[in-house]
Amino acid sequence: MTEIGFPPEYPMQLYGDNKATMHIAENDVFCERNKSIEVDCHIVRKKLKANIILAKYVTSGHHLVDLLTKPLGRIRVDFICDKLGMYDVYVPA
Repeated sequence: MTEIGFPPEYPMQLYGDNKATMHIAENDVFCERNKSIEVDCHIVRKKLKANIILAKYVTSGHHLVDLLTKPLGRIRVDFICDKLGMYDVYVPA
């Protein structure tokens, strides 16, 4: 955002539901099984240390992006739409 003229006023929040991935991103120490960590993990770690982003844990049941990425039942869609402040414009008034 800084590159296009919108410097952030506070760290961007990065939400995830995988605690192991968040732990790997936040810690420098790798175990033998993590030797094949991609470049993007190193970039995320660098941004976390520079306090540009904050990693926050969110349970799988509260991921609002599921509305756009997964087939969901009506109850789940209604829950997410309510959380996003969306409403059906075609409902009779």
